[in-house]
Amino acid sequence: GQFVAPHSGKYFASVNPATEQTLTEIAAADETDVNNAVQAARNAYENVWSKLPARERGKYLYRIARIIQEKSRELAVLETMDGGKPIKESRDFDLPMAAAHFFYHAGWADKLEFVAPGRTLQPLGVIGQVIPWNFPLLMMAWKLAPALAMGNTVVIKPAETTSITALKLAEIFQDAGLPAGVVNIVTGFGDTGAAIMNHPTAAKV
Repeated sequence: GQFVAPHSGKYFASVNPATEQTLTEIAAADETDVNNAVQAARNAYENVWSKLPARERGKYLYRIARIIQEKSRELAVLETMDGGKPIKESRDFDLPMAAAHFFYHAGWADKLEFVAPGRTLQPLGVIGQVIPWNFPLLMMAWKLAPALAMGNTVVIKPAETTSITALKLAEIFQDAGLPAGVVNIVTGFGDTGAAIMNHPTAAKV
């Protein structure tokens, strides 16, 4: 539910590929940070998120989608500066689609019995996710929205080269009032991702 300093005290530069200027310093999470994130996700799953009525989970996703729409110009500029893609693509495709995915899955949250008639669908628990660099914010939406709608909690690592909009999305989750621990974003390199992938608590990766 809050931003925390990395256990290692280490940070790395996020660079604008067009100018090679450093945009900001990003926390380098280690195994201790991942453990803390997984524990927060597990606590949130067991005590809050899995107990919420599906309609209430959907309301959070709708709220997130609306805030993404409201901040779409800022997010598009950040996406372009951080990843190097043309602003037209960030503005006209990535941002509208990211919001659309949260809207779409918000609508499914309380209709899961219609996905597979005759089957009872259940959340798995803590989901570990690692995403690549090429569609940073859209990848976050693709991975997070369905997992959250289903009732899971998440520990996710964005690509080390494109972490800025992921951290901006964390601010949006705070603005939306998402309960602490439902989504945990850990930034870093391959060892950070490996700590998520190999964590014994993760129900799915």
